[in-house]
Amino acid sequence: MNILITHREVDPIMLNIFNTLSLDKKYNIFIAIPKDEESFHKIEGNCIKLFMNRIKSKFTWSSIKDIRRIVKENNIDIIFSAGSSGLSNALFATIGTKAINIAYRGTQHKIRLTDPTYYMGILNPRVDYVICETEDIMQSLSKYISKEKLSFKSKPYMIEWIKKDNDVTDENLPENSFKLVYVGNTKGRPFKGLSYLIEAMILLNDKDIHLTIIGDYSDEDFNMANNSKMNNNIHFMGPRSNAISYIKNKDLFVLPSLRDASPRVVREALACSVPCIVTDIPGARDLISPKCGILVPAGNSKELADKIKDLKNNNSKLNSLKSESQKHIIENFSVEDYTNYISKIFDKLYSERVNS
Repeated sequence: MNILITHREVDPIMLNIFNTLSLDKKYNIFIAIPKDEESFHKIEGNCIKLFMNRIKSKFTWSSIKDIRRIVKENNIDIIFSAGSSGLSNALFATIGTKAINIAYRGTQHKIRLTDPTYYMGILNPRVDYVICETEDIMQSLSKYISKEKLSFKSKPYMIEWIKKDNDVTDENLPENSFKLVYVGNTKGRPFKGLSYLIEAMILLNDKDIHLTIIGDYSDEDFNMANNSKMNNNIHFMGPRSNAISYIKNKDLFVLPSLRDASPRVVREALACSVPCIVTDIPGARDLISPKCGILVPAGNSKELADKIKDLKNNNSKLNSLKSESQKHIIENFSVEDYTNYISKIFDKLYSERVNS
């Protein structure tokens, strides 16, 4: 079976999955990449690198021609597209061929039937299957796409992906303080809920609690924190390439989002043995269990503050959550399970196409 992966929107986790899948001799995995995309030049396993023009939009004519050439030259059976632009170009490129188009949907953005670009991609009848990141996303798509074409499974995570180098941080926090961390780009994205976390810190008004914020942030959130009594306890570090290093030495990771499909950073925190407080929203809540995390209502700063205070004052409970966090990732988010899941989908669709 010959499978083509286009570069657009493929993240390191998905790339690792296909590296693993390529070790199965029944698959030939081709990954089409731009020549200047250095991150893809480190492909491992038995994946075969092919070069193409960069996909820049939902209709990039030079990329469409390259994909069509690759499909014909390598007798491609299945194309997997990790995002909307890759999918749209693949659909144009495979007109008149027998190639199976599989899409991935990882966003909770609502389908807009009045937007014609959706018919170039996810709503196109030539999309043979959609792999969804969460059950919530799958249920949303089932309003427009046959349920037989849909399934869901959250992406995996491996403990080995936690970088062991570059662990130096510049926070300079008091050694015995209770340390919280948030990682996310929140500038222009109020749905990330950072303002509620800052409000919770102000309500706590506890000088022994420190919050580190990694990522872009809005002036409004910065000013709220800076003008409060907790200004010296809320630390805006900006974007950091070694964000995991700022998670490792913390007591709690907090996700205050109002909506957030399936944030990888929650997996990263748990893999670092850092328990999580997560808002009770679709997708995010599915990443934790009561053994390794706590759910709070979205948009409720007081409830969030209360849960943080409870864990700060309950060392036994906190240590129990810490001890279960990494185990939760190992047992429920293995690359092997996800690879088996995606392999079964490929085999089923390929068999149906051959026997049709």
